Amino acid sequence: MRSRPSVTTVIACLALFFALGGTALAAHKYLITSTSQIKPSVLKSLQGKRGPAGTPGAAGAAGAAGAAGAAGAINASNVTVVDGPGTSIAADTNGSSVAICPSGDTVLSGGWAGPLSDTSISYDDALGASQWQVGASNASASTETLTAVAVCVS
Repeated sequence: MRSRPSVTTVIACLALFFALGGTALAAHKYLITSTSQIKPSVLKSLQGKRGPAGTPGAAGAAGAAGAAGAAGAINASNVTVVDGPGTSIAADTNGSSVAICPSGDTVLSGGWAGPLSDTSISYDDALGASQWQVGASNASASTETLTAVAVCVS
């Protein structure tokens, strides 16, 4: 036969139920979930003194290049155009010419000149700070003349 629980057991179970239910209700209503629920003066009193600075971290990656600045003024009287020596390039060979700026001038730009009929320019650029170089390959059946041209500024 089954026995019924005593009154003491029923009261103990009800007390346990209400104790756990009340704790859950209180936790739901009074649980702090963000610092905005704490009074600012209390929050400030919870902060300790600042500790010593740590060791610096590794340097970060270089940033993107900035925008180009405005072009500076060029005084045309400081610009000189210099022709290098005319270089003869025989048929089916390569050759080069170099234009040299006057002493103390800096090469600003350059190019080449000459009556070239079937010639390919291999390179056309600055050679150091005061010279302009041009190289070519002559694919024609005759000799061609190549002249380097430098634009220099003082």
